[in-house]
Amino acid sequence: MARILDRRRAIKLREQGKSWTEIKNTIPASRDTLARWLKDASLTDVQKQSIFQNAKAKRIENYIIATKAKRKRIEAESYKEESDKLGIITKRDLLIAGMFLYLGEGAKSTRSKIQVTNSDPDVIKFSIAWMVKSLGIPKSNLKIQLHLYVDMDIEKEIRFWQNITGLKKNNFIKPYIKKTSSLRIDHPSFGHGTCSVYYHNVNIKNKFIAGIRVIMNAGMGV
Repeated sequence: MARILDRRRAIKLREQGKSWTEIKNTIPASRDTLARWLKDASLTDVQKQSIFQNAKAKRIENYIIATKAKRKRIEAESYKEESDKLGIITKRDLLIAGMFLYLGEGAKSTRSKIQVTNSDPDVIKFSIAWMVKSLGIPKSNLKIQLHLYVDMDIEKEIRFWQNITGLKKNNFIKPYIKKTSSLRIDHPSFGHGTCSVYYHNVNIKNKFIAGIRVIMNAGMGV
């Protein structure tokens, strides 16, 4: 709990325009920890100018900027390398990738419900693309249910997931509100609760679940 509060406090201080040194002097945390906590916290141009007036703070900020740039460069190089290796992603590739995402994250206990639940917006975006492009489900027919916490701004989170999914508010059913505080499970990936995207169709589900079994059996040499 203490680390959760420290992270939130560090982000708040950063958004107020505090330098890394000022934050570190206030909150006991390593540079690597602060880098992880503050990777998405940005400064305004005015805040940057204020911090850069201090020579020591400027050196630290430049070091952090250089480190972020290096990390992004490595990520970009890795992305290009894997992109060149994989080549064009076909419809078949997308279908199979979605099947195995479903194997890990999808609902398998019901006969008709095709559902993926995750807190990562990119996973939800991919799941929707897979359902629409590979399974042929009309996007407008998809339903969304959010699992949120009592201390969250519910309407704000609904708007966030509307933007992520590209679906209208009438595609969202009543969210499930947990009575516990989000502080109990706080983590950057849980910042907007959990999102479930689903659709009911027995025939579609039977087919891709059978496809998953076919591929798994082939991989196991059955």
